[in-house]
Amino acid sequence: MGFVRTPVRRFAALAGVLAALTALAACTAGSGPDGEAGVGDVAVRPVTVAVREPVWSDGALFAPVEDNSRVARIDLGERPRTTLSPPLEIGHDIVVDRGVRDAVYVPQPSLGRVAMLGRRDLRLAGTFRAGPAPSSVDIDGGSRALLAMSKDGSAVTAVRLRGLRTLGTEPVRAGPDAEVDGPMRGRAIEYHVSGPWGIAGYKGEPGSVKLLDRIDVPVHRSTVDQIDVTRSYVAEEGTDRLLAVGERPGGAKGLEVLAQARLDAPVEYVGADDVRIYAATATRLVVFETEAFVGHEDARLEPVASVGFRAGLPDPLRTARLSGLAVGDERVHLTLSGHPYLLSIGNPEL
Repeated sequence: MGFVRTPVRRFAALAGVLAALTALAACTAGSGPDGEAGVGDVAVRPVTVAVREPVWSDGALFAPVEDNSRVARIDLGERPRTTLSPPLEIGHDIVVDRGVRDAVYVPQPSLGRVAMLGRRDLRLAGTFRAGPAPSSVDIDGGSRALLAMSKDGSAVTAVRLRGLRTLGTEPVRAGPDAEVDGPMRGRAIEYHVSGPWGIAGYKGEPGSVKLLDRIDVPVHRSTVDQIDVTRSYVAEEGTDRLLAVGERPGGAKGLEVLAQARLDAPVEYVGADDVRIYAATATRLVVFETEAFVGHEDARLEPVASVGFRAGLPDPLRTARLSGLAVGDERVHLTLSGHPYLLSIGNPEL
């Protein structure tokens, strides 16, 4: 086994960051870099490898390593511990399932399949077909089906997790930058497809999923509501708007923008739990209540907390680009492109 030679300058840079982090320990954000008041605490957590697009599941983060060579499991105890999968191809994202197979699903578009890893050890447990060139995946929690978007964004395939049987492939013609989001509840197959062209809702029984409606709002990032299966939260491409998109009230068919907020900076990532929406800009984490049942007064998403998370960070973390957001049980975790660290932010009390 050979040794990897690392330039002296890189060691010096890493030593400088570690020294600053040791002094920083866990920094409490009393104010953001623009002087705004912050709520909550921000901790910097060193990890083994830089990761992207993390997913939270039962006390751990799962994420592709940034060079797309492996999947990482990061257990966030007092000292984070990282487990790495064997080398494998990884598409746009991954998804974790505890309900049926206790597995991590990894799309492999050039191989035309999805790899199934053990959730605890990340060992390869098998592979299966999931339509043409699967690249973006999610789980429809109600129907217990894996949803796989093709790399070119032309189709979504549903695969029943019990038995790994393909339920059908539906044309969506969404383009190569599209993503698929499945809800946590509901018995029918249901999902939203979003991308630079807009967002569309699909629903139906296996083999007969139909387009419900679409809105021509360019989408940068999106996530589904954890309670209302018809609702998504959307970061609009090229603006500072965060949108709640869902079915028209009063039983009318179709989708519409139900509420919105402006954040004074583009939203880079968005996540949600049962009661809150988390929108991350380059410097702030802004928290909103979902109000999924009662609706939003004056069609506005009202912020209830804001955390400035860059203040006090050492260089180069102060300016590092975000590479993902995962909502945990008690904290929100942000990953940083090119740097093996997490920003872990305490969920503000509402």
